[in-house]
Amino acid sequence: MYHLEHHGGCGCLERRAGAGSFGGTDAEAQYPPSLELEPVHILIELAVDLDAQAASGKVTHTIAANRDGAASIDLNAVDLLGVKVRDPAGKALTHGYDGETLWVRWEQGFQAGEKRHLEIAYKVEKPASGLFFMKPTAEEPTKSLYAATDHETELARHWLPTIDLPNVRTTLEFKLTAKDNLTILANGALVGETKNADGTKTAHWKLDQRCPSYLLCFAIGDFVRLDDGDFEGLPVAYFACKDFRSDDLKRSFGRTKEMLGWMTKKLRVKFPFPKYYQFALPGFGGAMENISLVSWSDIFVHDERIAPERTWVVDQVNVHEMAHSYFGDLVVCRDFAHAWLKESWATYMETCWLEDKRGADEQRYDLHHNALAYFDESDNHYSRPLVTRKFLSSWQMYDRHLYPGGACRLHTIRNELGDEIFWNAVSDYLETNREKAVETDDFRRALEKHSGRSLQKLFDQWVFTAGYPDVKVAFTYDKERREGTFEVTQKQATPFELKTDLSWTVAGKTASAPIVLSKARQSFSFAMAEDPEMVRFDPNGKVLHKLELDPGDERLRKQLIQAPDVVGRIQAAVALAASGKRANVRAVADAYKKEKFWGVRVDMAQALGKAATEDAITALVDIVAAETDPLVAMRVFVAVEAIRDARILAAVKARLAKADLHPIAAGNAYLALGAQRAQAPFDLLKKASEPENRRYGYEASAALYALGVSRQEEAAPFLLERVKLGKTHHRARRGAVQGLAALARFVDRKWQAPIEERLEDLLRDPDKSIAAAAARALRTAQVKKALPALLTYRASLSHQESVALDDVVAALRRGEDDKVGALEKQVDELHVKLRKLNDRLQDLEDKNAKPIL
Repeated sequence: MYHLEHHGGCGCLERRAGAGSFGGTDAEAQYPPSLELEPVHILIELAVDLDAQAASGKVTHTIAANRDGAASIDLNAVDLLGVKVRDPAGKALTHGYDGETLWVRWEQGFQAGEKRHLEIAYKVEKPASGLFFMKPTAEEPTKSLYAATDHETELARHWLPTIDLPNVRTTLEFKLTAKDNLTILANGALVGETKNADGTKTAHWKLDQRCPSYLLCFAIGDFVRLDDGDFEGLPVAYFACKDFRSDDLKRSFGRTKEMLGWMTKKLRVKFPFPKYYQFALPGFGGAMENISLVSWSDIFVHDERIAPERTWVVDQVNVHEMAHSYFGDLVVCRDFAHAWLKESWATYMETCWLEDKRGADEQRYDLHHNALAYFDESDNHYSRPLVTRKFLSSWQMYDRHLYPGGACRLHTIRNELGDEIFWNAVSDYLETNREKAVETDDFRRALEKHSGRSLQKLFDQWVFTAGYPDVKVAFTYDKERREGTFEVTQKQATPFELKTDLSWTVAGKTASAPIVLSKARQSFSFAMAEDPEMVRFDPNGKVLHKLELDPGDERLRKQLIQAPDVVGRIQAAVALAASGKRANVRAVADAYKKEKFWGVRVDMAQALGKAATEDAITALVDIVAAETDPLVAMRVFVAVEAIRDARILAAVKARLAKADLHPIAAGNAYLALGAQRAQAPFDLLKKASEPENRRYGYEASAALYALGVSRQEEAAPFLLERVKLGKTHHRARRGAVQGLAALARFVDRKWQAPIEERLEDLLRDPDKSIAAAAARALRTAQVKKALPALLTYRASLSHQESVALDDVVAALRRGEDDKVGALEKQVDELHVKLRKLNDRLQDLEDKNAKPIL
């Protein structure tokens, strides 16, 4: 699965645990279930009523015995109605159902290897999760019509009686009935469709490969379809609701077959499933790798306006989900403790796609930002091992440790072993474990087989232990001895063993030397004819680490321009801008104009935004006016959001007036205007928020949010009206919720109560994403009196969503954000004073630096 937040969420509430904690204090170790009786095939026969948002019919499990005498099985089944259970062969059994677990006991035990059938008839109506519905309503007539499943991690149980954990893998058969004008999709190959006399049809799909419940999928709706030929005889097709056209699907997913060709060649494993279909729907979060039927949020479907901004990330998501066809689908993790074997791998395959198709700069940039995302979570929220069993919900595992952190660890392991050994072992691992459930040791053993090395220590360090190398490097040059010395310190509690390089540049020529780190502090000295122009640690990005290295301003300014790698130039830009010194900030501004790689310009702009000196603001005003690369422009406006300054305000308004921005850049520009607080142009933002303005809702949603961010009191009645059903297009309505949250603590009391009450009411909204946004908004607004309403809302959620909501409830009870409003106000007031003080100090430094005549 690909997260919107990673690179977000799946409609789930964002979780933010406190620093040093993971899973919660009540978390216990989770293990896969015993399988004395094991489902091996599921026949799903359901009639799906999209208008009633319900499904009814029966599911027949084929159950095999793994030992003599086994007679009982427990199935996960949440809130099923009218449950009836029988053995079609007439074998006597008893059963019970408590709303969460369906247990079945046969009077006569099985013989080892014996198979029996278990038929369960039932109905579900508006399930809490797992099976999602959308339809047009009187208030929102433009909504799409569909029913579709999305199960990561344990959500199938909300509509399907099954063992809802990954070590149970079954072949599948679907006989799904719906109105005959609708498209019906499911895992596997289409056996056929039958039209019924009542205006419905029944589609029969069959998957012969074993599938865990979280990868089981069907989708029914009024879809537009694009067939894109075949890949090695396997059909490739794309689907979306009729908000889109077939050329939008081609524009978004048309590189799929190229990716399939790259993937199969890279992994040296033939594509293992009977088709490659993808569907995109509103209200879905991120993307999900269901076997042969990948689901997407339709925010990733492109029209001409948004394609320049979104194509880069859509290609990454496409590769990510495709990689799961191997890592997660063909080879399944035995339980969620080992989820890195799928998500870390899928994230790393994104990096490898960039490396092979777009070059080393894209690869290094991707790895660098993966590391930063992981460090942020590890430093500011919690630090955990990549493999752990202690969690309250398996969904908690799907964090930045698992995705970007795990991807960086895979790259480190690859560099340790070398490409030939690593990729040979990966291919062997996939073939050897085809259609099996695996644990981390299975992957380790494959690497050991091909390397001839014992890798237990390496895996203990990188996979089974929390933390990462936090490296400080000091450099000194001895002119008399013509020798440079690197003092390397690992600041974390337990030193890692690392193999990397040090490099230095003298007279334009770069030399390097391999080093091995294993202690808290080590020194390395090398002959150098002159004081080097640049010194680097791990210049080729071999190992995951955080680096503190201050070689001096002069060396950094040379590194800013001369470093051959994007990470080196970014590191120099960040350090120079953070110094606040005029010469350094100007150096970054000048380097921006010459920098060719888009990602480095993004990071330079962000570094200037954080510096926020007069010189930085001058540079950013020019950047806002001139930047035309869509990937950079949309991030430039994020870089200026924290700067409240008349020049920024004027520059952003002028750029919007040119009407040359793509949708995401325009949305971010509106947010930058909102951040100008009292100076924010209310009428401009109000006009931009009109529902008929934009197709995707980016601009309208951002403008609504920006109105709240502005803290202008006249935004309160406007947002209270626009958050109502039917008053804003459903794609933009979340922005109004966010705007109310941003506004609530900064308006007069006469508006606070209506805002707080409206946010509470939204917990009952029929749109689940709006209800989830309202819960987050109540936390942001610190509405403690909403605790009873939040607890009532919690009862309507799936287990994994309720665990996430518990963090919202706990935060309100602790009152952890009580002082945030006051602190924000102080920061606002100090921001300009600090910038002026820095500039005055710089003026004094410049004056003192002048020679005395």
